[in-house]
Amino acid sequence: MSDNRPLPQIGRHRVPNRVILAPMAGVTDRPFRQLCRRLGAGLVVGEMVTSDPALWHTRKSRQRMDHRGEPGPRCVQIAGGDAAML
Repeated sequence: MSDNRPLPQIGRHRVPNRVILAPMAGVTDRPFRQLCRRLGAGLVVGEMVTSDPALWHTRKSRQRMDHRGEPGPRCVQIAGGDAAML
């Protein structure tokens, strides 16, 4: 079966295929994202991070925000209740 629909695009970034890894807290850490990319995912999304900069200094938050060495575009899920921080 052939699929003639255009590939997904987010702004100027075109996703190379339709395989997109959803953000999953406690699951989509850097090693898992790298594995999914190697296995063909067109886009991977990191774990949820808080919008509150006061909480960015915990070990867990730093690990969740670490995307060193990963190809772009880099995607994360942002959580927060303050519209100004988001």
